[in-house]
Amino acid sequence: MNICARLYDIAEADNLIITLPSNTLYLSGYSSTNCQIIINKDRAYFLTDMRYYSEARDRLGAHFEVICKDLADAKDLLNDGTVGFEADISYRQYRQLQELAGDRKSVDVTDKISSLRDIKTQEEIDCIVKAQKVTEIAFEEALKFIKNGISEIELSAYIEYIMHKNGCETAFDSIVAFGKHTANPHAHKSRSTIADGDFVTMDIGAKYNGYCSDMTRTVGYGQIGTKQAEIYNEVLNAQNLALKSLRAGISGKDGDKIARDYFAQRGLEKYFIHSLGHGVGIDIHEGTGLTPREQGVLKENMIVTVEPGLYIDGEFGVRIEDMALIKEGSVIDLTNADKQLIIL
Repeated sequence: MNICARLYDIAEADNLIITLPSNTLYLSGYSSTNCQIIINKDRAYFLTDMRYYSEARDRLGAHFEVICKDLADAKDLLNDGTVGFEADISYRQYRQLQELAGDRKSVDVTDKISSLRDIKTQEEIDCIVKAQKVTEIAFEEALKFIKNGISEIELSAYIEYIMHKNGCETAFDSIVAFGKHTANPHAHKSRSTIADGDFVTMDIGAKYNGYCSDMTRTVGYGQIGTKQAEIYNEVLNAQNLALKSLRAGISGKDGDKIARDYFAQRGLEKYFIHSLGHGVGIDIHEGTGLTPREQGVLKENMIVTVEPGLYIDGEFGVRIEDMALIKEGSVIDLTNADKQLIIL
C-alpha cells in the first residue's frame, strides 16, 4: 500500500487536500514551488503548473494523475463528503480551502500526517544516514580548514561547499561560532575571526533526497582552559547518559529529564537553556521531540536529536549533538563523528 493510500485509510475524511511543501514531498517524493495533492477514494491528483508538469508527470505518473491546474479551480476533483486539510497553514490558504470545500464539512488531518511522518521507513532512514555521512565528511574537512584568521562566515561557507560537493544540499543555515559567541545556542555567524583558546561550535546538517541530518560538535583551538574542558566533559557525560537511557515507550518529557536531572545534580541546570532534542526528517524540526513539555511517546523508528548543551554567558558554550534512531530497548546512534574533545 503506498503512502497516499495509508493516509487516506487513517484520515477519516472523504477527500484530502495537502498543500504544505514538506507534506507534498513526503507523499510524492517530488518537490516544487507550486504543487498540491488531492486524495480521495478513487484517485490521487498532483496539481502543478507548466514549469513542473513534464518532470512531475515523468516522475509521478505511476502513482498520481498529474494535472496543470490551480487549486482554486479543482472543485471538480472532489468527491462528496468531508474534506481534510492541514491546520498549520496561513489564513489565506485556509480561506481558499474553505471556499474550495464549499458545503462539505472540513476535518483537520495534521496529526494523522504527523503520525505517519514520525515513524521512518527504511528508505527514509537510509536517506538520513546518507545525509549524516556527508555531514561528517564536511566536519572532518572543516577541522583541516580551521586556521589563524579564519572567520565564522568563511568556515560556514566552506562546510556548506563540502556538502554540495558530496551531492547534498544543506538542511539549514549552518551555525558556526567562535569564543564567547559559542555561549549563544543559535549564534548568528559573523566576521569574527578565531583566536587562541577559543571553543568552536559547528551545528551543521546536510540534506539528501529531501531528508535532513543534524549534528553539533564543539572543538578547541589552541590552549583552552581547565573550566572549558570540565564543562565539555559534563556535556558529553549527559549526552552519553541520555543515549544509553532512551528507548521506545519513554515520553519526550522524560527523555529531556535525563539530561536535565544530570545537570541539576551538579548545579549546572541554569546553563542548560534549551531542550534535549527534536525529531528530524524532511523538516529539520518535526514530530515528537525531547522537551520539558512533550507528552508524546517515543516509538520504534522515530529519529530524534540528542543535544545537551551548557552556555555560560560572556565566556563560552558547549553543545554536542547526535541523531538517535529509537528502538524498543535502546537507540542506534546514527552519528559517528568523534565526540572526545578535539584540540586543533
